[in-house]
Amino acid sequence: MQQLPGKDQAVFRSIVKFYEQKQYKKGVKAADTILKRHPDHGETLCMKGLTLSYLDKKEEAYELVRRGIKHDIRSHVCWHVYGLLYRQDRDYLEAVKCYRQALRIDAENMQILRDLSLLQIHRRDVTGFAETRRKLLQLKPSNRLNWIGLAISEHLCKSYEFAWTCIDNCEKMFKDENIAAYENSELYMYKAQVMEEAGKFEEALECLKQHEKQIVDKLGLLEAKGRLLMFLQRYTEAAEIYKKLLKCNPEHHTYVLAYMANQPQFHRFWPALPAPVPDLPKHMQDGGEEQKPAEPAAPLPATISCFPQTVHPSGTPIWGWLAPMEAGKQQNKRVAIGKKLHKRRLEAYEPLVPPTDAEEEEVCKFFDELLEEHPTSDSLKRLVLHFITGERFQRRLDVYLRTRLRKGVPSLFRTMRPLYFQAGKAELIEKLLLQYNKCLEEEVSWFGPAVGEAASGDREDEPPTSLLFTRMVTADHYDFLGDMEKALEYVNSAIAHTPTLVELYLCKARILRHAGNLKESAVWYEDGRSMDLADRYLNTQCVRAMLRLDDTQGGMAKALLFSKEPDSPEAANLHDMQCMWYESAVGRSYYRQKRYGKALKKFNETFKHFSDIAEDQFDFHNYCLKKTTLKAYVGMLRMQDRLYSHKFYRRAAKDAIKIYLELFDMKARGEAVGSSAANGDGNAEDMSAADKKRMKQKLKKEAAKAKAEPKAAAAGGKPKKVDDDPDGDKLLEKDPMEEANKLVKTLVMYCTNDAATHVLTYDVMCRQGKLLHCLQALLKLWELSGRDNTHYKLVAPLAHFCFVAELEKEGTPAAVREVILSEMAPVLGVDKAFGGVADLRVAATKVVDQVEKRVRGTAELPLAEAMYSLKCLRHAGRDLKGFLETEWNPQGAFALKECNKMMGYLSSEYGKDSPLSEKFKKRCQEIFPLMEIS
Repeated sequence: MQQLPGKDQAVFRSIVKFYEQKQYKKGVKAADTILKRHPDHGETLCMKGLTLSYLDKKEEAYELVRRGIKHDIRSHVCWHVYGLLYRQDRDYLEAVKCYRQALRIDAENMQILRDLSLLQIHRRDVTGFAETRRKLLQLKPSNRLNWIGLAISEHLCKSYEFAWTCIDNCEKMFKDENIAAYENSELYMYKAQVMEEAGKFEEALECLKQHEKQIVDKLGLLEAKGRLLMFLQRYTEAAEIYKKLLKCNPEHHTYVLAYMANQPQFHRFWPALPAPVPDLPKHMQDGGEEQKPAEPAAPLPATISCFPQTVHPSGTPIWGWLAPMEAGKQQNKRVAIGKKLHKRRLEAYEPLVPPTDAEEEEVCKFFDELLEEHPTSDSLKRLVLHFITGERFQRRLDVYLRTRLRKGVPSLFRTMRPLYFQAGKAELIEKLLLQYNKCLEEEVSWFGPAVGEAASGDREDEPPTSLLFTRMVTADHYDFLGDMEKALEYVNSAIAHTPTLVELYLCKARILRHAGNLKESAVWYEDGRSMDLADRYLNTQCVRAMLRLDDTQGGMAKALLFSKEPDSPEAANLHDMQCMWYESAVGRSYYRQKRYGKALKKFNETFKHFSDIAEDQFDFHNYCLKKTTLKAYVGMLRMQDRLYSHKFYRRAAKDAIKIYLELFDMKARGEAVGSSAANGDGNAEDMSAADKKRMKQKLKKEAAKAKAEPKAAAAGGKPKKVDDDPDGDKLLEKDPMEEANKLVKTLVMYCTNDAATHVLTYDVMCRQGKLLHCLQALLKLWELSGRDNTHYKLVAPLAHFCFVAELEKEGTPAAVREVILSEMAPVLGVDKAFGGVADLRVAATKVVDQVEKRVRGTAELPLAEAMYSLKCLRHAGRDLKGFLETEWNPQGAFALKECNKMMGYLSSEYGKDSPLSEKFKKRCQEIFPLMEIS
């Protein structure tokens, strides 16, 4: 190691000080003063390189650091700085190597060990993280944070007992120190959480009771105690806890539902949640020496989807996150309501089995007692409606609706909407609404007689707004049932009654959108927006409506009205704000226009947001330890572990994969892929007159902007960011299969419970001839579909694999074919492995026969299932064109989205102007008379 004279050592220390204070230019000057006298001093060269890296001189920085290491390879400072440089560039693997090399030279350097631990937890190397935290504790056991850090590392390694032992030792060692009450409180709550995750519910409860006075988070304490008591089946005590929580917040749905679940008289139809199975290390799950094998888990009731993950780990997460498999099963159900098909909503609190008459009476008594204590609670009046039927339901709903219609609550229908998913309740709601409309239009405006009572002469005149809001709710009601004609009739009468209520314009726009008339819908959204130009929500709805019409420029102009840079030619500020709904809507619009380059640019912006969010966690590793926010920190780590399962990422990844598949197929067909082809900019000769006019206007605007920008910069204006690839041509030049593989790998890793992940995986892998990957996707789909080999999402890829994939290709290894024949046997309902591909196809033919029988014999088959079934039959070599043209007449409930998908499929398979496509278009027009069909 090179030594500097005393004076120069002081200057070197100043370099470090300038670096820490982010005064990088001063740091470079100080380094230069040393290097004039000692040009080969390794540590100074490295520090100069590190400071230069923050002045956007990366290449020079790396060169200086490498020179520094070359001159002083035995200096831990040089290796540490080299690691910091790699960390700055997010090359964490190389950074860890540098830190480890530095520790070989100075094994007890606390700063390097801390930096190494941060990288290890960031990369989720929890074993290495635990080892590093253990070394830090051994070096400085008097530091409280070292004990806490080791406890967290052992917790993440699932060494639960060791983790809470560390916390116990920390308590004993620092009991005499003056530690903030909040920090002690967090430590006790965290200790209880570790015990709970280990399955030690009694111990966790005892810990909370023991430190109840020291815990300042009283709400969190009560929630934890209620949850633990429920898992321990101590329902009376748990009910008392949830009753206390209800006093804190009588509007909280979870408190009400959990309180009800802890009433033994309701367990037949609303059971308490069973204790979760602890997530133990592999050696403990297999019955190692440390612990007996875990008992089999109690089956989770279907009502698990009504509770959040704060109550049970298998509960429903907040919006956007992919639900666990048990909760996801309940969410994916589709329900026919009136003429429309709807996905089951999360807030549809449906009992496990229908309550009996006596049980309904008990439920009413239960909620009435709560209402006596909390008479102003809206949730208590509404939640009871999920557990009663018939006249009881109608009577209570009548009381509930009258008050809110009289008051004029715009969100009333939204709060009622979950009730429609329970059989028979939509009809009862409609009966009440029709009575209200009729009686409110009489000379003396009233709601009519209460349910079960005869009409009386005493009628109190209602305010005019009662009729207005009744009509609006009735319009929403018929819209939800799919009766667009009546919905428009009621909303038009409401607008004629009071043309200044903005919610009515949004209601009509929404009805038109659901009816398939996107142009008229956008006009009404714009009318609503113009009534309140300061409302961001109205502006957002208008932007989304314009993007549905593929008016990307108009949508961007509206979106930028609420941007800090309204004069910006591009929505750069929206990107900085991570406005992912906008990027998704614009990307999908470009996708529909076949401008694939621009679409991929938008989806890649979303990918960058998630990458940034993942990197942003780095700052919290040290911060959360210092602040002792341990529960929040572990929660943040787990959120980051499933970051790429969020809806915005899944949506962008799926759309991008579809584009890459289309690009691959275009290349396979010999079609051109570039800015002119894949971005939808054809030759002028192929354009219509309207397209030529639009293109001319677009080029004129772009030329005007290009001319104006240099003038703005010359006048002192802020220089604009220049996009060197505005049309996404560079993205189109990449190998589509390579890019699709990256996205599929991420989806399989983080979104394995989503069936669409495995459908897309199959589509990508089959194009590359990767049979084992295709097999894996099919097996996972089979598991997700409840091992039903005729499930509509499985049948198409299954038939493709059995009949189209080249299973008998000469180059296929015998081992691969043997695995396929063995693993496909249970999927196709056979007990033993197939003797050959011919046997496999015989078994697959039986599955295809069932699918064909279902298509031919079920007129009410949902269109999504019919479309996948047709794809399956197509892959199996069966053409149902004759049946489709003559006999097929889909009935039952419909969804506009599924109609559009089926129309697209029939057009691609049989031609846009084929008799079959025309027949289906007419059927769509019958179901959705206002639907615009291009």
